[in-house]
Amino acid sequence: MKTKLLIAGIAVLSTIAFRCGQTNINQEKITPKELATWQTFDKGKSAVQGDELIVEETEGSDGYFMISPKKYPSDFKLNYKVKAMSESTVLITLFSVLQNNGTEGFQLPAETATPQEVWNWRSEMTHYNLTINNRSHGITPFFFKNIPPSSRGFNERLQENIMEVGQWYDIEIGKQKNRLWFKLNGQKFFDVEDADPYKKGRLIFRISGTTGEKTIFAKAAFKDIVISYE
Repeated sequence: MKTKLLIAGIAVLSTIAFRCGQTNINQEKITPKELATWQTFDKGKSAVQGDELIVEETEGSDGYFMISPKKYPSDFKLNYKVKAMSESTVLITLFSVLQNNGTEGFQLPAETATPQEVWNWRSEMTHYNLTINNRSHGITPFFFKNIPPSSRGFNERLQENIMEVGQWYDIEIGKQKNRLWFKLNGQKFFDVEDADPYKKGRLIFRISGTTGEKTIFAKAAFKDIVISYE
């Protein structure tokens, strides 16, 4: 009898210890259909094909934005798969995005806004900018903290490009207290400390391209998006 009580007691203590060691982690999976409902800006289009969302610029575009409908906590981890589908595709992720406009909604420039006005709109937002595929711009991946209107909290750059057209890549972007990181296919490329990190904010996916003698619009596929946070 004493042995049975002892075993039962150990089991209860083990369960309590296990629960105490757990944290309340939320995992939010964004399906292609859900991603297609995010607020967008500038000229572009999207289409759900199976388990992925295909997005591309259209005539007159200066980059295509997909903006999350909600703000995410200060600390989070974003995982997703992405594939560039044209030679001009630049892949950009903005996170911890906040506008100082005193409203809960996300304010967009006018549809007739000039490229300079769009640039000013972007520059006035607090955010982190991770640009991971910009071979067509003749520059390499970079990661910076935007401090409005024209300052950088940090500005990191890689020596070489790390992505190719037509291949799927696993992306991980994380923020924990004052540490931020970026991984591609499990390999860490950026690991930055920010002494004064931004708090909660929105998430924005953006594709952008270049125009030469022959117009080639940016085009990319997204899938398996998971956002984890407490």
